[in-house]
Amino acid sequence: MNRCVIFGGGEIADLRYAQNLLREDDYIICADRGYAYCVSMGVMPDLVLGDFDSYNGSLPQNCELLRYPVEKDDTDTMLAVKEAIRRGYHEIMMLGMLGGRLDHTLANIQTVVYAVEHGETAQIVDKDCRITAIRDGQSVTIPYERGFHFSVFCHSDRADGVTIHHAKYETEDASIDNRFPLGVSNAFLPGEDATVHVREGILVIIANRGE
Repeated sequence: MNRCVIFGGGEIADLRYAQNLLREDDYIICADRGYAYCVSMGVMPDLVLGDFDSYNGSLPQNCELLRYPVEKDDTDTMLAVKEAIRRGYHEIMMLGMLGGRLDHTLANIQTVVYAVEHGETAQIVDKDCRITAIRDGQSVTIPYERGFHFSVFCHSDRADGVTIHHAKYETEDASIDNRFPLGVSNAFLPGEDATVHVREGILVIIANRGE
């Protein structure tokens, strides 16, 4: 099945960069204020949903619309991810998920983990940052990009069998926990993609631009 792209209400500093990530066959969901980005880019989403507490503009008349109460357990982003999973999408790319309130950013990272725990591939993408997660026997390739570093964090209480290859700081079958940031600020080898594997547990991998 095709990819699902979810627009959130965080910051997208470079709309052209975001638009260039889109493919013709993407299924696009806008979570609340994320719809404003699609309007700015001239992109018509397939689904717009949320409680609309942060977006008070006009809503589209020619796509599916789901309204929710403001007082609810799920964030608008979580609702969008659950809809993507319910509709059968196994690859989820999330835009507009960083910047602004730190608690929203952390909630969005937890939402990536939720998707991965439900058997999907999910990532937050920004011009200067990529965030994904893996669990229990999974591996991921972190694409090399000039000026980027990457960090590996334990999201579960403990992660065993952590292996990092093709990086400045490599490890084989290590154990890490969520109480100490042992995997922060690793470096790519010039021109090489890094790989990360975990035998048991959940890892969050963040690649971002900067020294």
